[in-house]
Amino acid sequence: MLPMRLSFLRLFGSILGFVLVGTPLVAYVWETLNRLLAGHFEGRQFAVAVLGALLLAALLRFLARTLWRWEQSSPRSPTSRRAQ
Repeated sequence: MLPMRLSFLRLFGSILGFVLVGTPLVAYVWETLNRLLAGHFEGRQFAVAVLGALLLAALLRFLARTLWRWEQSSPRSPTSRRAQ
C-alpha cells in the first residue's frame, strides 16, 4: 500500500465529507428507532432503516480504517513505520 500524504485541507475535507454523508444516516436511523419504541411499526421504514444502519456501519468502518492509515503515515506517530 502506498503511503498516504496528508495535508490539513485534505484531512478537513475528508472529515467534512464523512459528516455530511453520516449525519442524515444517523438521523434517519434515530427517527425510525424512536418511532419503533413509540409503538409505530411501518415495514418499509424499518427495512430502509436497517439498510441505513448497515450503510452507517460500513461508513464508520471506512472512516476508522482511513484514520488509522493517516495515523500510520504520520512521521510523529509512535506507531509509525517511518519513526522506526
